[in-house]
Amino acid sequence: MKNAHILTPDQVRIAYHELGSGDPAIIFIHGGFGNRTGFGNQEEYFSPNHRCIAVDLRGHGESDKPDQLYTMEQHGDDVAELIRQLGLEKPVLVGQSMGGQVIISCAARHPDLVGAIASLDSPSNIPGWHSRHHGPFDHLMTAEHDFRQTLKDFLSASYLPTDDPSRVGTIMERLALVPDHVILNGWKGMMGFDPEPIMRAVQCPYLYIDCGQPDLDLDLLRELCPQLVVGKTVGAGHKALQDVPDQINAMLNRFIRHADRIAAEMVRTGGVFQYNFPEV
Repeated sequence: MKNAHILTPDQVRIAYHELGSGDPAIIFIHGGFGNRTGFGNQEEYFSPNHRCIAVDLRGHGESDKPDQLYTMEQHGDDVAELIRQLGLEKPVLVGQSMGGQVIISCAARHPDLVGAIASLDSPSNIPGWHSRHHGPFDHLMTAEHDFRQTLKDFLSASYLPTDDPSRVGTIMERLALVPDHVILNGWKGMMGFDPEPIMRAVQCPYLYIDCGQPDLDLDLLRELCPQLVVGKTVGAGHKALQDVPDQINAMLNRFIRHADRIAAEMVRTGGVFQYNFPEV
């Protein structure tokens, strides 16, 4: 495994590692307040045939952590800069949770650089979702409150009873690795994100994998992005990458191999595969 970093135009160090070879390359992008270490099952599965790159977004993991607002657009631009500096040819971007907002931002703002995108449990890509579900927590996500406990309460709600309970139990331990200013500025960046114009601008094939999140208006998502194809995990919540990697990897693999054809069929049929019976 190769560990390295790039330097963005505003002099922020973005850490990443990579392994494997083969096109298209796959870039894995973690969720909010996480890091690049959560994709081990996917790297093992895909690296024999694809160049796999996992990134620490600015403010996370081993990347620099400037005291600034962390917007999805900035994260998307950082991923685009990584693509440029590594000389990648139309990679596939895979984003988990908040990483889904990052990949749609990158694809919309830099369409010439991205081949296809896949988001895992990223309901904030649907306009209005985060105001309904993040919004009730927003007034508590300030330095004057116990915002770490608030964030734990919010994150805990995204797990299913079938999930590995140890993952819920270690939330505070994992959050302890994230500086206060990153949590507060990252939350503000998420709350300030408007996915509608971004989704309208996404032109590449897009796989949305749902892991049981509530209140999903997938018809609206498809209206904004007609090439959308939807998958769903069985018996796993927000940590499906780790809990049911066989399901995730199979869907990603099928999508990556046939992304353009699947997207074209979604546009043709309005999002539902249809039989093509001959006339009798």
